[in-house]
Amino acid sequence: MVIKTLFRLWNFLLLGLVVSVWVVACMSPLPTPPSPQTTSSSANCRLVEHALGTTEICGQPERIAVLSPHILDVVLALGAQPAAYAETIALSVQRFDRPAEQIPYLGDRISTQPLNLGDRKSPSLEKLTLLKPDLILSEDWLVGDRYSLLSKIAPTVLFTDEKNGLQHWRNDIDGIAKSLGRKGAVEPVKTDYLRQLETARQTLAPVVAKLPKVLILSVNSEMSDVAIAADSTVGYLLEEIGFQLVFPQPAAAGEARWQSTSPEILPSLDSDIALVIGWDSAELYNPEATLRERWNRTPVFREMPAAKANRIFFVDYQLWGSITRGPITDQLILEKLPDMLLPLLSSS
Repeated sequence: MVIKTLFRLWNFLLLGLVVSVWVVACMSPLPTPPSPQTTSSSANCRLVEHALGTTEICGQPERIAVLSPHILDVVLALGAQPAAYAETIALSVQRFDRPAEQIPYLGDRISTQPLNLGDRKSPSLEKLTLLKPDLILSEDWLVGDRYSLLSKIAPTVLFTDEKNGLQHWRNDIDGIAKSLGRKGAVEPVKTDYLRQLETARQTLAPVVAKLPKVLILSVNSEMSDVAIAADSTVGYLLEEIGFQLVFPQPAAAGEARWQSTSPEILPSLDSDIALVIGWDSAELYNPEATLRERWNRTPVFREMPAAKANRIFFVDYQLWGSITRGPITDQLILEKLPDMLLPLLSSS
């Protein structure tokens, strides 16, 4: 009888112990795994190095403020769209509601209606603050002095496309793509460029053989600023195709080949072809039209060898000079050059 009683008491105590352990286990908090959203967000953040430091950017930005034509060219080539934009000069529009008409050369590729931020060198900080962008993109030489202010509004990355004396979009496209979360779009852009360049080489080879020497000038509408502009977007492309750029004296590798000059020396420069890049600090659209009229009324310019042979072309600085200088710019120039230069074979 005593044994049975002890056995029952033992079972009772054992059952109580099991119940106690179970209750404590239920009350103890289990480790909580990180939510998928937190993990994904953290993993999708990256550090982007640029001309003024390193900036952390998370996800794929949607509200992108683009503060220069060069950056806009690269952004569009990578498949992104601007929520706001700053042009070469301040335009009297609140929003680019007709971008194909309002933004030269690039506007027909814009599907948004970007907010107008004004001049690329002094974009509106008030409008940027109201926009609350996810990302601000620009160039260091334009807004480097405003970097701290821009960084308080949104993650800001400022790039330079100059490396070893060469200014080209291949020097900053990787950083811009990383900022946008579009690194996979870079190689197709570079591949298309090389393919277009090789096509131009083959197409224009007869012109290179017959008329190899090209003089490139940068001239404002008032004709008060004349410079030999071998270091220009079109100059780089022409050299890659095989043309020889005319310059008064040999320049060492890496030295700038952009030199102000007197109009009086131009007739002495031996050139087969001349490209005159027209610009006007107050006029965004077709400044070369006014320049062409004044040029034809000035005897010294008409005495240039290329002008006397009627092998002179007037083009716009915004595209052909060094304003946009991106993948889309190169594509447009490479498409235009055969139309301009091939007819010279039959007229020379």
